[in-house]
Amino acid sequence: MDAVTYPDPRTVEFLHRFMVPFRADTNRLQALFTRFNVQYTPTEIILDGEGREHHRSVGFLQPQEFVPQLMLGVAKALYDNNSPSRSLTMLQRILSEYPGSKVAGEAASLRKACLERRDRAS
Repeated sequence: MDAVTYPDPRTVEFLHRFMVPFRADTNRLQALFTRFNVQYTPTEIILDGEGREHHRSVGFLQPQEFVPQLMLGVAKALYDNNSPSRSLTMLQRILSEYPGSKVAGEAASLRKACLERRDRAS
């Protein structure tokens, strides 16, 4: 992922705008690997500001699959933290920019849940 996915402009732009990336050294931060049950790398875990996990991806991903994975993680964190309208914005991006991604089906399902939650709150 270091050679292809992480330096890709789509990845860099998304991380810069929406996330605070952290890379744990497998030799020095074993407690984190234990806490989050990381079995092997690469493993990307999307946490919220309280340290709660909302999404993870495991294994190598090309940028065209990695970025929608990150988007889905952000959307899940927003949904779980009662921001369905903001989650909808991210889900719409997945569905419009990456309609063929492996997470498009899950994004569509979560989009429906967001719409229902938002409508109940109105």
